[in-house]
Amino acid sequence: MRREDYLRSRQRRGRWFHYYRRDGREIPLGVHGLHPTDPRVFAAYCGEHARWEHRPPETKTPKSGTFAWAVDLLMASKKWEALADSTKQNREAILRRYVKTQGARPLHTITGDAIDAALYAKGGHAAVNELKALKMVFAHAKRSRFLAKDPTVGLKMERPATEGFPTASADEIEKFQKRWPIGTTERLVFDLALYTGAARVDLAKLSRKNLEDGLLNYTRQKTGVECDVPLTPELRAVIARTPDIAPAFLLTSFGKPFAAAGLGNFFADACKAAGVEFRLHGLRKAFCVYWAEKEKTPHQIAAMAGHLSLSEVVRYTKAADRRRMVKLIVAGA
Repeated sequence: MRREDYLRSRQRRGRWFHYYRRDGREIPLGVHGLHPTDPRVFAAYCGEHARWEHRPPETKTPKSGTFAWAVDLLMASKKWEALADSTKQNREAILRRYVKTQGARPLHTITGDAIDAALYAKGGHAAVNELKALKMVFAHAKRSRFLAKDPTVGLKMERPATEGFPTASADEIEKFQKRWPIGTTERLVFDLALYTGAARVDLAKLSRKNLEDGLLNYTRQKTGVECDVPLTPELRAVIARTPDIAPAFLLTSFGKPFAAAGLGNFFADACKAAGVEFRLHGLRKAFCVYWAEKEKTPHQIAAMAGHLSLSEVVRYTKAADRRRMVKLIVAGA
């Protein structure tokens, strides 16, 4: 996108006026009076351009200086574009809910106390996630010089204590293996997750393109951390059961790669049928135990699993039934 494509700036009686002009329409950018070189002019232009490109033509431009307008500016920014797709999807859903109820409010009237009180009353994980989304909006507006002060600076929401995802025990691994024998897609998902330690969003994308020099190499979407998983005999045996030419190891019944959410739902149904509580994330404990038995250090295991904390690795590898877990893992390949 070039700056001059649809931006029209003209001076009348010593005052600058700025418009987004396209297909015979001329839309005020809401930043009249600013010099064309002011970065706020281009920020407003980017917001209108993104709205035109990605939303229905009849979508109305929010009034400049409002919360809805600031959300549009954020979603047209490089900061937003750099987010992982799953993060963008979650945060956009949050922000659209706020736009629906608070979109017309002028940015400068929204205080940190009001945000803090509303989120504190809500509490829980929802409040934590909503604050993350709101912080992006106000920080971008401040950096773009549309706000003198970011009201979210210093605000924090405590994440509730949680036991996390149920982990896979030896008994549950055995139950799953008996219910879903080798040859089923359910078992293939289980085995690949078990021997790679990959999260579902990464597991869904793995293919033979990730094999290199005796390693399964991929970059975690969530953290950007590079993972190098050795191609053990067990992992090689599982990969050998996947199609030779395919865009991914794991394919749906239609021969297409799974979406991350679809893969999670598919495996959840398989777990329910097997009468076990764990899900894909719960197999990461077994993955850590497997490598601990091979005398790998917590640092090495963390590198393979993709940035688990060392304390988490140590906790995972202290399973009471550790040796039985490994026997089942190796025998089940």
